[in-house]
Amino acid sequence: MNNEDGSTQNVPLNNWEYRILAISCTLQCAQLIDKIAREGVTDQTTATALQESLFVLNPKTDAEVFPRPSLLVPGLTLVAALSRGGSLRSLQTIVQYAVGMLRLADGVLANKQLASQIRHGIDSIDRNAPEAQGASASHEQTRALAAVYKATLSKFPRPIQIQGSAAMLSNEDNAAAIRALLLAGVRSALFWRQLGGRRWQLLFFRNRLSNTASQLKKQVIRQLH
Repeated sequence: MNNEDGSTQNVPLNNWEYRILAISCTLQCAQLIDKIAREGVTDQTTATALQESLFVLNPKTDAEVFPRPSLLVPGLTLVAALSRGGSLRSLQTIVQYAVGMLRLADGVLANKQLASQIRHGIDSIDRNAPEAQGASASHEQTRALAAVYKATLSKFPRPIQIQGSAAMLSNEDNAAAIRALLLAGVRSALFWRQLGGRRWQLLFFRNRLSNTASQLKKQVIRQLH
């Protein structure tokens, strides 16, 4: 059964399936970052939804981190395509961003002070503002999350370098959206790591990754109808 907000009331997902959702979210954030950097196109509804997991600082269950898996269909599509051995040339930049987010997640795990600083910054932001106050509050939330990223992860050694149009990257709204999505992508990568995800699994479990992503995609699409 599917709720009006896109959340699911179905058989609970297992640990491996939540790992796939987590890495899907990271890839989807990378995909949207690439689109903003090249075209300046921001799907604010999707961007805000991808940022939701940032505010789940103390989840009691894995389901609380990704309550609306139907929003991750584009990310699941990417996981399935890459794991099947799809061409990396067209997705090279997206993969580079995702790998960078995985690296930053490892850095957060190794630095408790940094993790605490990020948590404190996110905790000071009103999670419910966009829902209660509309588009302007949504943009304000994005700018606040971008400020958290700029004050923390952007100062990390070897920060992620964004490629794209100079005009698009110099736009303040685009820059804020990109930074907020980088923060969301790192959060998902961190969740993937906390669930037992490791980089070598992306190479050696490719068939399993592809099959699970495809099955989850079919499942969440089916639940929308």
